[in-house]
Amino acid sequence: MKIRTILLSALTSFVVLPSAFAQRVELTGLIGSQLNGGVDLSTSLFHRIDVQNSTNYGATAGILFGDYYGLELQWNHTRGDTIAQPRGGGSSVKVFTLNQNQYMGNFVFHFKTDDSGLRPFAFFGMGASSLSTNRKGVGGATRFAFSLGAGAKCNLTRHFGLRGQLKYSPTYLTTTDAGYWCDPFWGGCWVVGNNHYLHEFDVAGGIVFRF
Repeated sequence: MKIRTILLSALTSFVVLPSAFAQRVELTGLIGSQLNGGVDLSTSLFHRIDVQNSTNYGATAGILFGDYYGLELQWNHTRGDTIAQPRGGGSSVKVFTLNQNQYMGNFVFHFKTDDSGLRPFAFFGMGASSLSTNRKGVGGATRFAFSLGAGAKCNLTRHFGLRGQLKYSPTYLTTTDAGYWCDPFWGGCWVVGNNHYLHEFDVAGGIVFRF
């Protein structure tokens, strides 16, 4: 009887607590400008490629728990020309257009309560970037990505507001050998990997719908 009571209490808490703490649902459309980085290469033709800066747009869907915490799903799309720098020198050439769709799950922390007119926030997220090109023979790929960001929400009414944010979201591309490292004290040598990321920084703003 005691075990049954404990199980029933746990089930009730599981059902009731999310409803008690999930204060609001927020849907946001975002548009902005994205600064993109590049990657060093080791091919016979090119020694580096760079993704040009571009416009980005996307959306978030989030749930707020209490006054300060929230979880959100974020989608961001950008399309930028990619140029390559010849190994022998000379002018860079366009090799393809890179399409990127980024999907993130973010943990959000607000610095002010839900009834504040201006709510600064910060977030951390993990997810994946889907990369594709418009060039035959250059395949697409999906890679791990993470994000760090901050911004502010302006609550104009109970159900309507504005959001502005800054976001850094590097995408892991590959790992190459960077040589060997040998331990001078314990002995032994290992191959050292060099991780390559596509670095991205964007500024975006948009409209928030609150429910």
